[in-house]
Amino acid sequence: MERQLKELGKKIIESKYDLAKKIDEVRVQHGENPPVLTDFVKELRGELFTYFGEALYEDFKTSEERFIKWGRKNGELAVEYEVPLDTALNSTRFYRIVLWDFIRNEINNEKFSADTVLKAASIIDPFLDETVHAFSVAYVENNNRVLGLAREAIEELSVPVVRLTRSVAVLPLVGTIDTHRSKLIMETSLQKCMELEVEHLFIDLSGVPVIDTMVAHNLFKVINSLKLLGVKVTLSGMRPELAQTVVSLGISFEGFSIAGNLYQELEAMGIGLQTK
Repeated sequence: MERQLKELGKKIIESKYDLAKKIDEVRVQHGENPPVLTDFVKELRGELFTYFGEALYEDFKTSEERFIKWGRKNGELAVEYEVPLDTALNSTRFYRIVLWDFIRNEINNEKFSADTVLKAASIIDPFLDETVHAFSVAYVENNNRVLGLAREAIEELSVPVVRLTRSVAVLPLVGTIDTHRSKLIMETSLQKCMELEVEHLFIDLSGVPVIDTMVAHNLFKVINSLKLLGVKVTLSGMRPELAQTVVSLGISFEGFSIAGNLYQELEAMGIGLQTK
């Protein structure tokens, strides 16, 4: 049986590129329209079929490491090329179909024993399942990493401290401010004001439709923290609803100023478009 397993494994390896092409033929038979097979994808598929062939006669540990490595590598590539997870996982079943069609033909041609076939199944199927698992884990990990980087970039853009002069800056807030974003505003504004050596910060709220009591409380914690750093704060664009929330919270307006219109306030300070 060992001799037959090795013989079958070598036949799989010899036919690896034909098997790689066969996958797309099977996909067409199942109603799919696969893209043109590139040399890069053919090599990846051929590599996996090589591992299946070698697994029939090499030691378990070596083969396991190869399948896990292949699964993780291709999970990362799927994220990089923006392949949906369900699409990628769906394609794995075609490896099983193609491989077992090939083995079935070889059994008929070479008259391999039933024990050889059963042993091959006990080796190949678990390794394919393990490859799919490694692929899925790597896909989720890398997808979460990419989403995390995107979220960080978006969050950084959502708290833009813009310098107007050497010591004056503005923080224009746009959109809904929830508890998470109010915490981000505190962290980013304090950091940016220290980096830019800001002495006077305008926080413009004209683009904020609604602020609840918790967010208002956090916002004024930001102002108090900035005051401790010696930064003068002016709130502009405060809507009547926000003013009512602030009053209902009993928050004191002492220590910072209120401006109804950011443009007029900046113009009064001599900051604006200079015309000849």
